[in-house]
Amino acid sequence: MLDYSFHPALNTKRLEDLVPEYGGKPVRSLVITTWRSGSTFIGDVLQSHPATYYHYEPLMDFDIKQVRHGKAAKEALHNLHHLLNCDYSEMEHYLNYGRGHQWLFEHNKRLWQYCKAFPHICWSPRFLTPFCKLFPFQSLKTVRLRLNLTTEFLQDKQLGVQVLLLVRDPRGTMQSRRHRVWCPDNPDCDNPAWLCQDLVSDFHTAKKFQTMFPNSFRMVRYEDLSFNVYNMTKKLFEFFHLSYHRRVQAFLDTHTKQTIGGVSSTFRDSKVAPIHWQQDLSWEDVKQIQSVCGEALRLWGYRIAKDEAHLRSFNPVGEFKTVL
Repeated sequence: MLDYSFHPALNTKRLEDLVPEYGGKPVRSLVITTWRSGSTFIGDVLQSHPATYYHYEPLMDFDIKQVRHGKAAKEALHNLHHLLNCDYSEMEHYLNYGRGHQWLFEHNKRLWQYCKAFPHICWSPRFLTPFCKLFPFQSLKTVRLRLNLTTEFLQDKQLGVQVLLLVRDPRGTMQSRRHRVWCPDNPDCDNPAWLCQDLVSDFHTAKKFQTMFPNSFRMVRYEDLSFNVYNMTKKLFEFFHLSYHRRVQAFLDTHTKQTIGGVSSTFRDSKVAPIHWQQDLSWEDVKQIQSVCGEALRLWGYRIAKDEAHLRSFNPVGEFKTVL
């Protein structure tokens, strides 16, 4: 962390002031989205920042379901509060799930290197809690929690979390989900009407949050980020109170120029990936999605395809004011 440039909002030039183990308050970032909307890429961009502890999909043990209200919401908020505070107590279900689904921790590269070396302690709260508290930067992303449930995080001044809502054109999201074996027969994932209901709900919540939490909430479209990845990442890091470090620049240089790997890879041609659906989906598929997603598309500034010829050639990403 030599020569690290601390964000002015942090009011410190000492790393110790941000390290929980020393009684400091870490810089916390929370990304809210849904499956196949670009969050793995954003999560890895955040993790490319030095000294970042990355809580990857901590609600994975809730299965292929959206958490909107009720008992599930209470349990989800309990878990997220614990993790944002590096408290792995009372997290037995999460940790037991992780033992059988190791990618839950594999995406946290700073943790996983020790898990590989010492697997017998990897899932122990006695190790995880103090280890997590060594990190001054804490990032968490989840695809299962709807935006309205983050109100209490934003209201908690002691927590001091910066919340980002990431959205994507539902046609692109649905096209991407078709390549995942876990999506079919799970209506929260394979039903475009449910996806678009959530997009509408999140939009109205986001508009309220812009007024209620002008300094700690932002929303961004995946397409806007991808088409202008360097400038948008700089703006995102400014919002998250993070330094646009040379490691972040290096990550973007190596991950946004060409597509390498499978459907979960974050090596993507950022100019092509967001609109690949235009060539991959049939006109019938697009018509069906548009028939139940008209309001969501309109609210988030996406254009409607009029016919198949139009589909293959038009720009589906319309104007939308993203304040970053």
